[in-house]
Amino acid sequence: MALSHCIAHGIRRNGTEAPVELSLRENELASTGYLEELVRELKHAYVGRAGKQYGQFHHDLSISLVGQWLREFREKKITFERFTCKATEHLQSLLTETDVVLDGHLLFALESLADADSLYVFLVLHNEGIYLDGELNIQTSRHLDVKGVMVGAKIDITAWLSEDDSSFLSVLKARGDKDLTDQFWKWIGFADQRDIAAETTAFLDVVSAYSDTLQEEDANVYRNKVIDYCLEQDKRGEPVVIRDLSEHVNDEEPQRFSQFIEKKQEQAPQQLIPDRRQLKQYVRISGRNELLSMSFAADCLGETIVYDKDSDSLTIRNIPGPLKLRLIKHMQKLVETEG
Repeated sequence: MALSHCIAHGIRRNGTEAPVELSLRENELASTGYLEELVRELKHAYVGRAGKQYGQFHHDLSISLVGQWLREFREKKITFERFTCKATEHLQSLLTETDVVLDGHLLFALESLADADSLYVFLVLHNEGIYLDGELNIQTSRHLDVKGVMVGAKIDITAWLSEDDSSFLSVLKARGDKDLTDQFWKWIGFADQRDIAAETTAFLDVVSAYSDTLQEEDANVYRNKVIDYCLEQDKRGEPVVIRDLSEHVNDEEPQRFSQFIEKKQEQAPQQLIPDRRQLKQYVRISGRNELLSMSFAADCLGETIVYDKDSDSLTIRNIPGPLKLRLIKHMQKLVETEG
């Protein structure tokens, strides 16, 4: 990783009536392989979490204080340490007005790449672990819950300062803790949330319309290439650039798909931040209840799997071999039991 700055501050509260306490670090963390691995795992956990929201800093400067201090750091008016200390103290003041109880660290990591600078902020809690020491005695230890990032945010600094992108800020929700989510989003100054689900729905409608212009066999290949590309971009934490997607699905006519989108949508987007759940549901149909769980490729519907709406039933042909063997064995046991 290209870490240019990284620091962590402790933040804890033992009970709802207790004060929110800070342990502020004076100097940045030394650049080591361990630190890079830690930030890499935190970033991977952040990128992999579904349900992130995208937007920008609030236009009211009294709300987007973190953004102001970040700008001061970029303009070299304050140090990175000072910026993060002021930001952590601001979070402390917001949490004081809530019943949030926590014990963890607020970690700031600035990644500087050739084409973009990004600031990641993670609120990381601890886990208790048990291990055997060198004398085979049971010992306990505390370690950072790297995979379970409580809440976090990513600021694409380059996009923010260039003012070319209105969704340079992404944030995570704290699972099961609305108070913490609300205060963290307020702290980071999150605003103008994009409706990612609606945008993905509109995009998939265009994908379906385009596939209708192709031969059936080509349409299936095309749809899968589109979804695979979008899922791969989502996995990497990168938006889907429509021009690049168009080139990927048809290298012989690289502009064909992007031009189709422009004709279908009055304000065709240049890029898409896809909703992962909708992408997966587009190529796979799944559902479950207490007794039944089923999942199959959407292409099977109407061919090997037929749905009758009137009788509310599915007819399945070409049953997978392993499933067929289990069904036969199960039926044989039922016959033997009844006999």
